[in-house]
Amino acid sequence: MTTILVVEDEAPIRELLAVILRDLGFHVEEAINGREAIMLAAEHRPDLVISDVMMPVMGGPELCRWVKQELEPAPPVILTSSIGVHVARGTGADAFVRKPFDLDELEQKVKQYVH
Repeated sequence: MTTILVVEDEAPIRELLAVILRDLGFHVEEAINGREAIMLAAEHRPDLVISDVMMPVMGGPELCRWVKQELEPAPPVILTSSIGVHVARGTGADAFVRKPFDLDELEQKVKQYVH
């Protein structure tokens, strides 16, 4: 089963994403910040990472750089933020989705990277 790691410090958003992705048939792991996500990613080797940009402890850009440098093969990373796509530049992210989410766009991006 395809595993998606959702990294989001705001519980309602994280839980909504998890429910939507589970309904689409994916196994979902959840983390509240980048540091927790690193531990889960090292253990579960996700097929895709969806991460908020701005979080306490470690944000999405730092997590994305770690994923791309440390996991082999590196899974695709989708960064999310309400502040604009410029925050994803230079991180190695494969895609960006603006908050608030267009759920159809998010589903389309997910399906683009995992089959």
